[in-house]
Amino acid sequence: MTDTPASPKANRLATPGWLDTRLVLGVLLVLVSVVVGARVLSAADRSQTVWAAARDLAPGAQLEQADVVVMRVRLFGNAQRYISGTGSPPLGYVLRRGVGARELLPYAALSRPGQDVSFRTVTVPVGRGHLPPDLVSGSQIDLYVTPQPKPGSVVSTATGVPAVPPRLVVRGVTVLLRQRTTGFAGGSTDIEPVVLQVRPTEVPLVLAAMSEGRIDLVGVPRLQQTPVDLAPEAAG
Repeated sequence: MTDTPASPKANRLATPGWLDTRLVLGVLLVLVSVVVGARVLSAADRSQTVWAAARDLAPGAQLEQADVVVMRVRLFGNAQRYISGTGSPPLGYVLRRGVGARELLPYAALSRPGQDVSFRTVTVPVGRGHLPPDLVSGSQIDLYVTPQPKPGSVVSTATGVPAVPPRLVVRGVTVLLRQRTTGFAGGSTDIEPVVLQVRPTEVPLVLAAMSEGRIDLVGVPRLQQTPVDLAPEAAG
């Protein structure tokens, strides 16, 4: 009689241990992926905060709290050119050139507060309609004068009045204040005093123009504004 062959033993799955090679490799791969992902995200966020102009600012304007705002940007190695937003705002600093709205504030465009800035203030009476309607503090203008006609002057055939051409007096002057005045009855007057910031050598020119004839203020586009000279006034 033939004996019945014994059944083979069933292979049972063994519980993997912590030192199993595949388990260790899997954990290491997860850790490496986490570390690499964190480094990639950290490298991607290289932005930083920098102070910028909150609105268009003309040369010679002194910065106030409402003139600056913090912006987050990526500078790609040019961070040293601009004022970091992590510090105090550059209040009181004077602009050497015009700066547009949302434009970053570079160190080279600012003069330290308290520096001997060679400027004088002059109030100029300007007739209604002879200045830009959007003229505000910080705007830059060219000042013209139309002299009063002299006896015997050539008369224009179109208007019947002596033809006296306007003359440029000073160029690139910064407006410090536009004073909107009212008359005794509450209505607006025909004259608006405008306070200008001029160089000492320009003061006689502006004063002479006011006594010479009608003053006109012509707005200068921001991109055409010229830097101001902030060198201390020469002695004498």
